[in-house]
Amino acid sequence: MRVRHCAALALGILVMATPGFAQGAPKAPRGQVASLIVGTWRMAGVETRVVDGSGPTTYPRGRTPAGFIIYDAQGRMYVQIMNSDEVRPPRNGAAPMTEQEQARAYASYTAYFGHYTVNEDDQSVTHHVEGSVNPRNIGNGMHRFVEVSQDRLSLNTVARGPDGKERVTLRMWERVR
Repeated sequence: MRVRHCAALALGILVMATPGFAQGAPKAPRGQVASLIVGTWRMAGVETRVVDGSGPTTYPRGRTPAGFIIYDAQGRMYVQIMNSDEVRPPRNGAAPMTEQEQARAYASYTAYFGHYTVNEDDQSVTHHVEGSVNPRNIGNGMHRFVEVSQDRLSLNTVARGPDGKERVTLRMWERVR
């Protein structure tokens, strides 16, 4: 519980100090996360930032990833994310992809489904993975801190990098109307 609290605090400090998308998806009023996330959302971007501001912003899925996430009112969720062209194998060519190209294609795509649970106290959601293109994800819970408004959603994680610095990854979405 202490780790989640510290992560939520670090995330809050970073988001308050960061201009841009995340400020358009504020913390939901207490008790409203579950109702606000229901719907279909189009990916707007993914950014990773060093919490203390000492490093550059990186784009682990490229500058313009594509994808959708769907949360239904019955507690089911579905997500597909494709990296942008600069980190994906080229689309041209009639020949079958090489093993290296296949590996790059696999690494550039995320798709999974399952059920989700919302923790209104720390404003988070956990995706309970039932099926995935990556079989190692099946049976795992993917915990995300939530910032949501009527039109914007940010699913955020905090983790330590190889240099020991805490980083936040913001997965940003816009509601499909």
